[in-house]
Order: sequence, then C-alpha cells, then structure tokens
Amino acid sequence: MTPFIYADDLKKEFRCYGHFYRLSVPEMDPLPCRSVLEITSLPREAIGSQPVTPDLFCDRPQAPNLPDAIMIMMNPGSSRPLEEGDTQSLLTMPLPANFTKPLVLTQPDNTQYQIMRVMVSQQWKHVRVLNISDLRDPKSLSFIARTQTLAAHVGGTAHSLFSDIRNTECQQMLSRKPDAPILVGWGQDPGLIPLATQCLHRIQGQRIVMLPSDSHPALTAHPSPMMQKKKEEWLDAIRTVLS
Repeated sequence: MTPFIYADDLKKEFRCYGHFYRLSVPEMDPLPCRSVLEITSLPREAIGSQPVTPDLFCDRPQAPNLPDAIMIMMNPGSSRPLEEGDTQSLLTMPLPANFTKPLVLTQPDNTQYQIMRVMVSQQWKHVRVLNISDLRDPKSLSFIARTQTLAAHVGGTAHSLFSDIRNTECQQMLSRKPDAPILVGWGQDPGLIPLATQCLHRIQGQRIVMLPSDSHPALTAHPSPMMQKKKEEWLDAIRTVLS
C-alpha cells in the first residue's frame, strides 16, 4: 500500500485553477457553475504574476501543457474561487468558438486531494477535472433534483459539458497528451445514470479508466469515500488499473 499523503503536504506542491460562471437558462435564475478545474504542479515561476489563462494548459506553441490525464466527476460541489477575477459572467451555451475561459485560483476539496495523490504516484504534473454537470451544489440530493428539473426545461441540458449543444467545447476540453487516460468517478447514485450515460457515449473509444459499480454499468466508485480506509482502497485500486 502506497503511503497516504495528507492535504497539508499536497497543498505545497499543487494548485487548482477553475473557471467559474453563471449559466443563463430561459425563464430561470442564473445558475452558479464551474466548467473546468486545472490541477497543476507547474512551478510558480512558470505561471508568473500575470493572470492565469487557459493558454498555460493547452496545446499551443508558447505553452504546450496538455494534461497528463483527465478526471471526470459528478459536479463541482462546494468549489469556490480564492481570488478575485471574472467569476460572475452570465454565459449562454454554446460558447463562441473563440471564447477564452478566465481561470482563478481555487480552494481544493477532499476529492481533489485524492486526484493529487494519484498524480504523485503516476508522476503527473497536470490533470484537468471535468464534470458531468457544471452546477455548483454541495448537496447530492439537491443537485440531482435540480438536474432532473433542468432535463425537462427548454435549454436546461446546457449545464452539462457532454450535452449535444456543447459538443465543440467538449472536444476542446478533452484535449490531452497522447494516450493520456480519462478517469471517471462520479459515484453510484442512480439519479446520475442519465448524465453518466451521456458522458460515456461522448467519450466512447477513448482510453477510459474506472472502477465500475455493481449496481449499474454507467455508475462508478467515487474517488473520495467518507472513511480514510476506503479512500486508501480506492487509491490502491485505481493505481492497479493504471499500472
């Protein structure tokens, strides 16, 4: 069993940058969202004092920092920005082709620390976190109820990066290094099956790494169970699959 690295040590090596926005859906209040999270151990001198932009994390000559892996989970939960920036933009999907997502320093949570532990064991420097829904809601039952309401609402599916309306953006966000895996771990709540199935359809044919649930083929083990022993078991299992 690999030694368990605690959050205080992980925070010294990794930083998280997210794109926060408000989603415009007809006849509804704006929905607080996060579209992407970049977890990186890039040295601070590589980032500098300028605002962090997606150019640091994409396939461009001046910054060829494609992710070593992509992790897809349920939703951003209670994720929040730690610095001022453009976090309140009201956006309508699909985004313009030339849209640049402003990124701000973000508070990690327990699940993101789990991803960092995998990064240490795999010697990854950059993982991009996506979600089957952009909705920021820390309560699973409330989150699932909201997605079900949105599914029946005109324009309501736009909260998911994997919806048809966001196909171009989705392909951009899935860009990564050659043969880099896509890890999936959104949990086992049956209410997630429609969104999970939609995501799996979108990424079929890719190198997918998952710990499947016994209850349904579209559901998975969650990376960060409540008990530390279970966290360690998930880490050992996912490292075995990746080896």
